Amino acid sequence: MQWSNTTDPQTGLRRYRLKNFDSEREAGAANYSITHKGHCGSCSTLQDLGVYIRQNLTDETRACGMEGIVSSKWQHECLQKIGFSEPCITIWEYNILNTRDDCFWVCMWSKIRNEPFNKPDGSLNDCLQCDEDKSGPNFKYFSGRTRRNSGIPSAIKRPGSQRYYMEHCYWYGDL
Repeated sequence: MQWSNTTDPQTGLRRYRLKNFDSEREAGAANYSITHKGHCGSCSTLQDLGVYIRQNLTDETRACGMEGIVSSKWQHECLQKIGFSEPCITIWEYNILNTRDDCFWVCMWSKIRNEPFNKPDGSLNDCLQCDEDKSGPNFKYFSGRTRRNSGIPSAIKRPGSQRYYMEHCYWYGDL
């Protein structure tokens, strides 16, 4: 992410650029700040970074998925209320639908049993593991940003090797 010297005429907010780099060194040399590891995708905006930082998304996005059982419009509106950008909503909707198609009964059983996100040995519960296996690769690729590759903690415990550690500070004004 690189701040621009221009502002958006409608919002008055400063504009920025997103760009993919092959290395952290290359990004730094071009005066870009890294906001997540890996390539940019539909959730790489600063708006979506703010959503990821501001709240624990696990319960909120699951609630949107439950609303989606009744109405795709309700699901979409629920994801909008969370604050996602429209491109990011699209990949979250796909993720929810795909997980529902492939993992519905596993996840319903997990919910009925009120299983914690992680088993005693630290592994994911069966619902989250199904989501990780069936929807995770597509979500990670098309979203660009995930909590893990953005260094953002989650209610779902992950091994340190799966998290990218970084600090988020993108101030462009005078202190």
